[in-house]
Amino acid sequence: MEQISGNENLLFNLPSHISIDILSRLSTKTVCLCRCVCKDWQQLLSGPEFAGFRLLRSPTTSLMIHKNMASFNLVELEDEPNNHDFYYVPGTRMEPSKDNLPPYRMFMFGSVNGLISLHDYGYQNPDNVCIWNPATRESINIQSAGGVMEYPNVTTYGFGLSLKSGHYKVVRIYQEMDRDIESGRISKSDCHVYTLGNGCWRYTGRAPFLYSCRTHGVFLNGNLHWLINDPDGHETISCFDLEKESFQPFPAPPELHQHNLASLELYQDCLCVCDNTSDFDLVIWVMKEYGIKKSWGKEFVIDKHPIDLVGQWYEVFRILKVFRDGEILLLWRDDNLYSFNSKSNALQGIDIHKFLAKQNGNGDFEEWYPSIVAVDYVSSFISLNNFAGEKVENTL
Repeated sequence: MEQISGNENLLFNLPSHISIDILSRLSTKTVCLCRCVCKDWQQLLSGPEFAGFRLLRSPTTSLMIHKNMASFNLVELEDEPNNHDFYYVPGTRMEPSKDNLPPYRMFMFGSVNGLISLHDYGYQNPDNVCIWNPATRESINIQSAGGVMEYPNVTTYGFGLSLKSGHYKVVRIYQEMDRDIESGRISKSDCHVYTLGNGCWRYTGRAPFLYSCRTHGVFLNGNLHWLINDPDGHETISCFDLEKESFQPFPAPPELHQHNLASLELYQDCLCVCDNTSDFDLVIWVMKEYGIKKSWGKEFVIDKHPIDLVGQWYEVFRILKVFRDGEILLLWRDDNLYSFNSKSNALQGIDIHKFLAKQNGNGDFEEWYPSIVAVDYVSSFISLNNFAGEKVENTL
């Protein structure tokens, strides 16, 4: 027993930089458990030095699943050859109180360095915003920038990081539409930016294009990107520079025609578009060189026959995860998971109820309707208390 005690003392008495180096390589699940071991480790794992190391070494990416529209759980995906198992991360469940965002109308619109952004979704709702770090169990609530959310008005969001200043920013686009929506006329189009730590929305000018409430801004290279319609009605992409806080058009795939059947995603650090316009195929376009129109190409043309989705299905596909062995995890609607093997060009369904029941261990998940909301997420332990002036709440 003395020998074991000595080994334990050695483990706890390691220099902090060695402990950080070791602990930063662990899974989020294990790190969360380590935070409960002792006060010294809790303090160490909550510090900025560990948060920086963790961002460089986070071994998995994650998605969120909410149960009966009542709570969110962080779920991680293993990324080893032929091993893409899911597991819940303990201590990351979010059940918003009356002072937080009601879960039945929450929608994720981005994640940067482990900070997840959500907004109050649905017509005639307050349209508030929440910034959440599941790993630290902290959240910041941001009041609405204004404007009435009722049909046919449109509100869309983006969340990103200004690469020069290092500021985290929420971008909100609010458009009031004419009742005759076929005309596509916009009577009001406002863009507001919220910088974490500043405590207020700032008006930055008009949003010059027609947006959709079904899309959110995709963050890449210090910019946010949306699928939009330009003033002439052609399909294109809008780019918002987070440093300059200004819009500019951006080249889209040459054959993209129907905005409401496509989604803008990321594929291996490149912009991509999942186009579900065809009755028979899902087309995934990838922009190999950022900002270069001619670099758009059809990366995959996926036959939809094996999953019985041939025909006019007015829903979009989203990429949840691209694994290192080439397998792609896809989401259709918000409750159907599919696996695409890029080597064999095979598409097959995943039984989400069977998986969730297995993870829970008792089959309870068979009784509820699961809904998946996901963002490209890498876990971190950045504390929201670093943003001076913001009111930080615990999400437990």
